[in-house]
Order: sequence, then structure tokens, then C-alpha cells
Amino acid sequence: MKKTNIFFLLIFGFLVTNAQVTNELNIIGKAKKLDTGEMVARRDANGNYCAAIQVVSNQDGFTYDSFDGIVGNIDDKPGMDMVYLTSTERVLQIFKSGFKPLKLILSDYGIVLKAREVWQIEINGENTANQLPVTIRFTPADAVLLIDDKVVTTSATQNISVGQHSIRITKDGFQPIEKNITVDDKNVFFEYKLLKQADAALQIETIPEGAIIYLDGVNLGESPIAAFYKPGNYPVKITKEGYVSIENQMLEVKTSQTIKSYTLEENVGYLTVNTHPLASVFINNEKVTNCKNIKLSPQLVKIKVEMPKAETQEQQIVLKRNDRQVIDMFPNVQTGSLQIAVTPFDANIEVTGDAGERYIATGMKVFEDIPVGTYTIKVSANAYTIATETALVKTGETTNKSIRLLKPVAGISTSTDGIEMVFVKGGTFTMGSPANEPNRRSDETQHQVTLSDFYIGKYEVTQKQWTAIMGSNPSNFKGDNLPVERVSWNEVQKFIQKLKLKTGKKYRLPTEAEWEYAAQGASTGSSTLYAGSNNIDEVAWYNNNSGFTTHTVRQKKANGLGIYDMSGNVWEWCSDYSSGSQSNPQGASSGAGRMDRGGSWYNVPQRCRVSDRDFSYPDDKSYFLGFRLVLVP
Repeated sequence: MKKTNIFFLLIFGFLVTNAQVTNELNIIGKAKKLDTGEMVARRDANGNYCAAIQVVSNQDGFTYDSFDGIVGNIDDKPGMDMVYLTSTERVLQIFKSGFKPLKLILSDYGIVLKAREVWQIEINGENTANQLPVTIRFTPADAVLLIDDKVVTTSATQNISVGQHSIRITKDGFQPIEKNITVDDKNVFFEYKLLKQADAALQIETIPEGAIIYLDGVNLGESPIAAFYKPGNYPVKITKEGYVSIENQMLEVKTSQTIKSYTLEENVGYLTVNTHPLASVFINNEKVTNCKNIKLSPQLVKIKVEMPKAETQEQQIVLKRNDRQVIDMFPNVQTGSLQIAVTPFDANIEVTGDAGERYIATGMKVFEDIPVGTYTIKVSANAYTIATETALVKTGETTNKSIRLLKPVAGISTSTDGIEMVFVKGGTFTMGSPANEPNRRSDETQHQVTLSDFYIGKYEVTQKQWTAIMGSNPSNFKGDNLPVERVSWNEVQKFIQKLKLKTGKKYRLPTEAEWEYAAQGASTGSSTLYAGSNNIDEVAWYNNNSGFTTHTVRQKKANGLGIYDMSGNVWEWCSDYSSGSQSNPQGASSGAGRMDRGGSWYNVPQRCRVSDRDFSYPDDKSYFLGFRLVLVP
């Protein structure tokens, strides 16, 4: 043990022994320099200005001494003495009967005397028979010490009564220390070291996500948030457009991990606008399509309702949070009625007005109270040609129309849903090629097939038609009016299903028998080698004239029914494969393969013959393989 430590322990032993029988004078708090307008005017024996120490106490009867001696008389007032010292003095002794003298080394208390300056100390005399001088050391030295919840000076030694005491040592960035200590003759020295406070894992989420989170005024970003943060209590603020902000809340970040979730409440009201189904509704100059329970932030709402052939209506309302307001805004428009009788009786009626009005019905119908104006009437039915007429609806009057549909004539084309179709009258024909036909293949054996009426595409489905339904174009050679290619049999089925849903019509791929029957021109036998001619250059794009690319549909000569490109351009998917004499053959309902017919821009002439057949798998796709549609009456 070092000598200094032995000396320290000997001193402690002396203090402990004497503290049991002696009253002591103690300084309360810290010394402070007074800022007074009246400075010390007294001079010492050398003529120099003195300094002064003002002693404040709840007791009286003190006497004083110093190394240089007290200068002049002490100003003795009740509870306050003014002691004058030389400006070079460094020690002041205070005496009181019945108490141990108090020797103040002024620098130990932060007192540095200067001429004409005044320092103040507070003295308390108390019986320390039940107290001991206790040393509490801690690192870092500038931490805050609390004994029994009272802040004390950072001086290492404190007079503390014997018994149980609580201590707390704190400093920002360190883990606090909280202890209960027992003070007695054997326990008067305590030492502690504060550990660095580790950042805690912090997770904050919100419902909904995407809210801005502020912690203690710091923008942490959009939720959900994961970060490391110092433990403690922090004010939290959460904002998101359209939601009520969360403010004036505290978040306790705990050691190790803190997970917190907040639910934001929408800052909205709801507005319903009842109006005519043909009217357009604008909220704050923006058009809305669904006028029921429109969700809006609280605000002054401007509502406008427009309708062809009617005056515009406008209105303003104040929408508050959680409001559910319903308003009626029906434009005043002149109306009349349109009465339509149709034959056949189950024909479909589509009525389109000059201002965009649209009405549909099946069978004869009276369209009442529709806006006045000119209307186009379209009537259609399976196995009949489409009829189109116009009608003028006048105010308060009923306009009558009677429309009779006609049966289609073979070879006459019609347009349905933007796809031109040719009517093919059913009958019995010889499928396959004659035994003496050049380049005849073994699977082209002739046989009799009977078919019912059907419509078939006037030309192959184009890229424009495909894109309008599917939204994308898979073709290798791009062009709106080029045939679509690089589509598999399975993808064509998806196209047909979407087309059916959009139009309500019974579209499908042609059977192999229907395709060959239409390509022959619906004759009882193949009158031409290719679809419409024995001269391939008249009717087909093939390897010798195509330039090895597809071509715009309908550029070559049509066959006898007015159908284009059944030879060449692109191979065409069929729904089945056909064999043997039969009526309306559908081929196998399942299996690995599907037939394609007609040849393509890539092929030699013999592959473009009407009777030539090819085979592909349903997932196959190629830039020389497309399709055309059939519509069932």
C-alpha cells in the first residue's frame, strides 16, 4: 500500500472517531461571488483594497481568523457577518463555542479573492454525532449524484447519517446507476463507474404505411421505420396526407428493443351525388365516375353536373370530418320516347344517341324519357344480317320504329365488333385432294363432310384487333394491318374468351373441315389448287414473292366467297383435326396436337394448297403462324 493511501485511511479513522462526539460547522451549497453595485472600500495596513466574505447562517456568535489576519472590525449583523480579508488571503477559520473549528481553504470551495470583490458562503451548525463523512466516487466525474432524491455537490465526501440511503448517478449517454447503500462505521467509501448507454433497436410501424415519423423533432422518414436510438422518452409526431396527425404523445425507447405500432384515423368525409345516369359529375373540377360515397378531405367542395342538352348545375358545400352528405342534382333536360319493334322477336337492340347516350335491350322495347335528339339503332340476331337505322326523338313525343332482319346470303360479308365476317351457307363437300393432285400428301384422302351455316373471318386477325383485346402485340413483324403472329393455340383461346366477354358473341377457331370448305369457296369439290386461283401469285404471299415477311391483309385476290389470304401470308390455327366422312366434325376434344392450314410467306407453293395440312402443339408459336375466327349463327 502506498503511503498516501495509508495516510488517507488514518485520516478517515480519525474523522470517524471524532465525528461520533463532536458538533461540526458545515458549508451549505456552493460559494458564490456577489454582483453588487457597492464594492469593498476598506483598505488593509498597506493601503490596498480588501476583499470580503459574507457569512450567512441561521446561528450567531461566530469568530474568525486568517493567516494574514482579519482587516479591521467584522460587520456583525443578525444572520449575516461581513469579514474583511487581504486580497491575497487563502484561508479563513471560523469558530463557535461547542463546535469543531471550521478551517476553509478558500480555493477548495472555488473562492479566489480579488480586491473589492465580495463572496458569500452559508454556514450551518449541526450535531454530527449520528453522521459519518462518506466518500462517493464515480466515473465520469461530471455525472449528477442524488442522495435520497436530492442533488448534492460533486464533492467526494458528504456527511451522511448512519443507516439506509438511496443514491442515483446519471449522465446523458450513460446507463444510470441506482443503488441502496448502508452507511455505518465500516461502510463510508463507495465507488461506481457508469457504462456507456448502448443504442436500442427501434421499430415503428403505422396503419396505413407511408406516414412521416418525427421523434424529438427529427424526421426519421416514412413508416415502417427501423433504426437504432438512444433509450429515453421522446415526443413523437406522425403525419400522413388525408389522416389525422398524431401529436403530443411520448414514446419510451427502452433498452435493447422497442416495437411500437400506431393506427392513423382518416381525416375524411363522404359525399354522394344523386343525378341522371347520363350526367357527368365534377368534384373541384375533376371528373368522378362513381358518385356514391366519394371520399374527400374536409374542405369547401365545388360540385358541377353536366349533361348534354341540359344546363350545367353547380353547387358548393362544406364537408367536415366524418360527414356523410347526400345531395340531389338532376339536370333539366327535354325528353321523349323511342318505341322499337323487331323481327325476329329476340333480336338484340343497341341505341346510340348523338350526345353519347347508349341503351340496349333484347326484343321489342320502349325507351321512355330519353333525351331528345338523333339516335342510331343497331339490330342484330344470330343467322341474320345486321340492320342499322336512325330515329329522331322529339320533346314529349314517341317515335316508332319497326325493323325486320333478313337471312344472310352466302358470300355476303358483314362487320361485327370491328371484325369483318363472311357468311358461309352449310352443305356437303368433298374434303381432301384428288389422287392425281400434284404434291398430294398421304393424309389428304378424300371423304364427304356435311357442315351447318357459319360465319368466317374475311381475313386473318390483325395485330390491331389482337392488341385491342389483349393490350399487347407479340408479333415479330409489326404493323396494325399485318396478321398477328407468334401466338400459340392456347393464347388464341384466351383472346377468344375475352372477345366473347366483351361482345357476347359465339366466336371460336374454325374446325379443320370449316376452314377447307370456306377455302374451296363452299363448292362440292376443290375447283382451284389454291384458295381462289390455280395461279398462286394471284392469291398468296409465299416464299417467292413475300420478301420473307408478312403482308397487309386483303392485298391479294379473294376466293369465290370474298375471303382473303386463305393461301399464304401466315398459317392459320384450327380448333381440331378432322378425318373420315361425318357431319360437323369437331375432332378430338383433347390430345397433344392441333392442325394449322393454308401455308405462309415462308413456304413453297405446294404447302399453300387448299388441301395441305400441318400439325403443331398448343404451346407452339412462330412468326409464320396466326389465325382467323369463326362466328356461330
